[in-house]
Amino acid sequence: MARVELSRITKNFGSLEVIRGVDLSIASGEFLVLVGPSGCGKSTLLRIVAGLETQTSGHVSIEGNVVNALSPKERGIAMVFQNYALYPLMTVFKNMAFSLKLSGVPKDERERRVLETAKILRIEELLNKKPGQLSGGQKQRVAMGRAMVRKPKVFLFDEPLSNLDAQLRVKMRTEISLLHRTTGATIIYVTHDQVEAMTLADRIAIVNKGKIEQVGEPLEVYRHPQTQFVASFIGTPSMNFLPSSFASQLVLPSGAQTIGFRPEHVCWSESGGRVKVGSGKVHLVEPLGSNAHVHVSLGEHAVVTEQEMSVAPPTDSAVDLWIDPSKLFFFDREGASLSGRANV
Repeated sequence: MARVELSRITKNFGSLEVIRGVDLSIASGEFLVLVGPSGCGKSTLLRIVAGLETQTSGHVSIEGNVVNALSPKERGIAMVFQNYALYPLMTVFKNMAFSLKLSGVPKDERERRVLETAKILRIEELLNKKPGQLSGGQKQRVAMGRAMVRKPKVFLFDEPLSNLDAQLRVKMRTEISLLHRTTGATIIYVTHDQVEAMTLADRIAIVNKGKIEQVGEPLEVYRHPQTQFVASFIGTPSMNFLPSSFASQLVLPSGAQTIGFRPEHVCWSESGGRVKVGSGKVHLVEPLGSNAHVHVSLGEHAVVTEQEMSVAPPTDSAVDLWIDPSKLFFFDREGASLSGRANV
C-alpha cells in the first residue's frame, strides 16, 4: 500500500494542452476512480503515474518520494490494461510468473506467489492453459493475477472491463472489489462508465477537459455536484436541465440560469408541497421491469423521469411534472452549482 500525490501536473502534446494543473491525493489503501468522457485526459493521467508518459510540468510522489525520474519498473506499480497483453504461447502459470523471473525471484518463491494469487482469483484450474483457451473474463483475471504476484505498491487499471459484455462486466466488478478488500492495495482505476465508478470507488474524481472538476465519495458527488458537468455525468439517466424560467413560481438563488433535477424525483401530482416545472406530452416509455423511464416533451425541451412501471403514463398522454423544491439544483451561467435553495 502506498500514498500517491499528483502536484500541479500538466501535459502538452505540442500546442495541445491535455492535462491542466491537476492536484490529487490518493490515500494508502484507497480505491480512487478517475471517471470522465472519452478524451478528457484520465488515461493520460494514469500513464503519467505509471511513468509511461512524462508530464510537461509538476511531479508524482509515491510514499512521499518524487518518482519523476524513475522508470515504470522502479516505481513499484502494476498496470492492468484494456487489452490483456498476455503472451499467447505461454501457459497462465508462465504468464503470471514471467515478470518475477525477469526480476530474479527464486523459482520456489515464484511458484508460491503464483499459486497463492491463483487461489485468491479462483483460477487454479487455468494455470496449465494458454490464453487462446480462455474466455474474456478469465483472461482479465489472469491479467490481474500477473499484476498481483509482483506485490506492487499501487495497482493501476485502465478501462479493464470495456471489452467485456454487460453481464461479465458486473461479475468482474465484484472480482475487482474482492481484490481490493483482500489485498488492501492502493488502486487507481480509469473508466468512462459512471456505474463502474459509483459501485467500485471509495472516492471518485470527475475529469473534464484535462481538469478535475470534483473529488468525493460517490454518493456525496451524486447528491452534491459542484458543477453542471458533474451533475450531468454522474447518474443514470442523467440529470434533467431546464432554463430557470421553468421555475418562475420560485424565488431563485441569485445568478441562477439553469435548474436541474434527477429523473427519480419527478412526480405526476401536486401533493406534498411540490412545485410544477412544466406540462408536456409523453413521447416514449421504456419498460425496465419494475421501473420505467418515461420521456416527456416540454416544447423544445425534453425530460426523462424514472417511475414505477405501475404508475408510468402511456405514450402520447398529457402530463404535468411536479417536484419537491428541495430536490432542485441551480447552476449559474458558467455551470457552477449555487448552494442556495429556492423559496416558494
